Amino acid sequence: MKNLKNLTLLYIDFDDLERKKYLSLFKKYFKEVSVTEKNPLEFYYNYKPDVVIIELLVPTAIEFAKKIREIDDKLLLIAITRDSTVKTLMSVIELSFSSYIIKPIDKNILEDELIKLSEKIQDRDKIYLPYFCQWDIKSKTLFHKNSVIFLTKKESKLFELLIRKKGKFCSDDDILFFVWGDDFNKSITKSSVRTLIKNLRKKLPNGLIENQYGVGYKIIA
Repeated sequence: MKNLKNLTLLYIDFDDLERKKYLSLFKKYFKEVSVTEKNPLEFYYNYKPDVVIIELLVPTAIEFAKKIREIDDKLLLIAITRDSTVKTLMSVIELSFSSYIIKPIDKNILEDELIKLSEKIQDRDKIYLPYFCQWDIKSKTLFHKNSVIFLTKKESKLFELLIRKKGKFCSDDDILFFVWGDDFNKSITKSSVRTLIKNLRKKLPNGLIENQYGVGYKIIA
């Protein structure tokens, strides 16, 4: 669960005893933990946490979750609660909570849920592509069947551009501007793009990059 050690948590609960109990537990897993029982939205804006764990019996809990989802549809929300009504469960599903755990919480169950959360965080930074390829957004690393494909700086820039376009064609001019940028000069021509594409393709599974004459290049998404 080392991914969690890089993340901040906002924990929202109204019960003093339970806040102390679970707060000490969460501090073992997350880099930083903020806790509140009131004004959760204000805390969210001040701390911008990576994960929010909330007791749904807090009066403004569902309203808070709805506002959060209007702002950020990817924030990881976890419910730990004594409220197990059908209405609450429907809200959890509707608002895309990552987990829904009924109190009192068994430590082993909590750890299992945090492991799942850690895996979701890891997957969030990866783009899965055809032919068993993955692109890690943060490290800008390309994998094929879990092995790293070593790219030159310009090949990596080109691949990043193709990923950003999300299956749309990139023209020669798009590539020239993005890859060469400030290094652009008269010696860099469209033949430079074709050479770069050719060299990159040699390292990739056949068919991952598609081209259309006069239009450009794209990754098959």
